[in-house]
Amino acid sequence: MSLKFIIRPFLVASLFMLALSTRGDELKKIDLTAVKESPITVDDTEAYDNLSRLVTIMKLLQKLYVDPEKVTMHKLVDGALKGMLHELDPYSSYEPLQEKKRSNSKLLGVGIMGIKSKRSGFKVICTLRKSPAAKAGIKVGDLIVKINNKSTSGLTYQQCRNLLRGKAGSKVKVELIRGGNSNPLIFQITRSAFKKKTIELKDVKMLKNHIGYIRVNSFGKKTVSFLDKALKILEKKKCQGIILDLRNNPGGLVEAAVALCSRFLDKDKLVITIEGRDLKNTQRILSKKCKKYTDIPILILINRFSASASEIVAGCLKDHKRGILLGSKTFGKGSVQRVCKIRNNGTLRFTVAKYYTPAHNIIHGKGIKP
Repeated sequence: MSLKFIIRPFLVASLFMLALSTRGDELKKIDLTAVKESPITVDDTEAYDNLSRLVTIMKLLQKLYVDPEKVTMHKLVDGALKGMLHELDPYSSYEPLQEKKRSNSKLLGVGIMGIKSKRSGFKVICTLRKSPAAKAGIKVGDLIVKINNKSTSGLTYQQCRNLLRGKAGSKVKVELIRGGNSNPLIFQITRSAFKKKTIELKDVKMLKNHIGYIRVNSFGKKTVSFLDKALKILEKKKCQGIILDLRNNPGGLVEAAVALCSRFLDKDKLVITIEGRDLKNTQRILSKKCKKYTDIPILILINRFSASASEIVAGCLKDHKRGILLGSKTFGKGSVQRVCKIRNNGTLRFTVAKYYTPAHNIIHGKGIKP
């Protein structure tokens, strides 16, 4: 019997189960980026030819590979899926069911916020105040090359994040490169609970000449309420201009970035455009109704570790000529990931759309120039 006829029902069944299991999928904590896709079509001949190649290699490995326990069909398929998603971009990944269980939300991190490039290590762009990482001496710009002796070069962002997490009181070994030094530094970090604050009131200051200063560490659920408190404090002090510090801010929730922009723009101004493969489903996100600060001048500080939601804010206020950017070009992370739970078999995370500034400049891979 031809291999094509063996694979055909397997492929059809797999696509059917995938379709069933992805109903009502969540996007990465955000409804704003729900992008409708066109129906999936498969070129049968090309699919069967390539699946035949895959099955041939899997059978060869099962027959000849030195450690038979490493080449079970389940492990080989998991490895193939991981490699497939990893080759797309650093933000796409496949997480098997057993790894998903290990990344339980009850586990604690160490307070490192970073960005993963496709081939290099895990770059630290922020260590949260009073976190285990900050206390251990981890610094912005450090390149983490190993976590618990496991190289980060072939891992996704999510996999690096999961390795850093664990039970309170447990230790994680981190090996990193700092500056131009080729000799790695090794840190033993004890995981413990700590508060993650997006804005702290001590990050709100009145400088000389009635200039206010606000540092935003990341964009989370409480960013907007803290921002409103900060703006009221500066308003009472007769603030005549604001420095908004987004340096080393890795981003976070897009809703929070849109809400921040809305404070400094008139209602219904374009903040960001989200475009996927089907341009008919393009989304234009507009500024919201809220208390406005449209007359106050703004200076926005950015650097190469300002990413994602930070770049949305910087690009929006720049294009509307609402703020001046000072610093260096931002990181260039402007894509939307969809999370699909495959029934009883792990989780897929893959890129479905990209962000564009109001002037339709792409953020992803380009960054925002000051």
